Amino acid sequence: MIRNPSDATVRRIMKENDVVQSAIQLANSGYTTIGMDVSDRKTQVCVMAKDGKSPKIVMETVIPTTKEGLAKFLSTQDRSTPVAFETGMHCRWMNEVAEGLGFKVYVANPCRLRMITESKTKNDVNDARMLARLALSDPGLLHPVKLRGPEHQRMLNLHEMRNLLVKQRTGVIVQMRAIAKAMGFRIPKCPTGSFHRLDTSPWPREFRDIAWPMLKNLGQLAVTIKTYERQIRELAQTPTFKAQVDRLMEIHYVGLYVATGFVAVTGGDMDRFEKPRDVGPWLGLTPRQDQSGDIDRQCHITKAGSPFMRRLLVESAQMILRDGSADTDLKARGRRMCARGAKIAKRKAVTAVARALAVLMVAMLKKPDAPYVPLSGRCEKELLAMRATA
Repeated sequence: MIRNPSDATVRRIMKENDVVQSAIQLANSGYTTIGMDVSDRKTQVCVMAKDGKSPKIVMETVIPTTKEGLAKFLSTQDRSTPVAFETGMHCRWMNEVAEGLGFKVYVANPCRLRMITESKTKNDVNDARMLARLALSDPGLLHPVKLRGPEHQRMLNLHEMRNLLVKQRTGVIVQMRAIAKAMGFRIPKCPTGSFHRLDTSPWPREFRDIAWPMLKNLGQLAVTIKTYERQIRELAQTPTFKAQVDRLMEIHYVGLYVATGFVAVTGGDMDRFEKPRDVGPWLGLTPRQDQSGDIDRQCHITKAGSPFMRRLLVESAQMILRDGSADTDLKARGRRMCARGAKIAKRKAVTAVARALAVLMVAMLKKPDAPYVPLSGRCEKELLAMRATA
């Protein structure tokens, strides 16, 4: 039995059609923007247009957070309409879909949008309206970010999966050593990658029963980690990475993982940095400043940007500053800070060397033909003087 729609349903459908047609007409005028607040399953959309001097909301709707749902909605909009949404797990494919349909896309940096993050009435509707309003008035207020290419994103994904498994392996080994100590014996020292191949015959039987399943799991983790490492090495030899990775590996204590990680995180695009030193704030390696009047405090580093890349740079900085490492300008700079005495000076020296290393990496990629001089004459004399007074 086919039922006729009620009068309310007919009015609702007609109203929705009128709204869509109104949005299309205003989009054709060239003064329209689309703001999207994206969540995991649904996306709140606001279409806003200039009505005289003030913006006017011409359409609000909710679409599914899928490629099909986004494409279906955008197919009803004029291609000259800018689209704005924040960075997140869905931003990459949404950017590809929107740009593939011919739209100008602004991927906003949520860390810089305080009017959204600190709003007293924060919800999906208001967030979408604010994104549309900012894109309508001045897209620069969105602090748009530049997304990585697919190959750089793949490299970053490989690094992140490898790091996740390495952390799991380290956690299991630490826990097994703690249980062994509680039972009255110690597991011999060995490389982390070969821990699962230790001879278990000297271990107490009750501990072997506990350890055997975890050793089997560690063996599987080792195989998977090596698989990711092989894929990283292979991808590093492709034209997208090879020249830049080889250039960065000229630097002392910059290995394959640091070089490929840096190229992946930056997208291989050094033009994003007007000056090499701009990479410090971009990676969150510069101190937060708290200045008011005559008071100017230097706080902890901002920790903006990629935690993964900061960790790699800090590890390299620690290797540069250790005893017996090769003499370089970076080592001289760090040792100069360490000589100030306090334990906190050593921590600050590691951060400063990590930041200087990132600056050096950008400078070398910006000038690929410039020779790399690891140690200048002035710093060599400085290091010799430090050793003489030690």
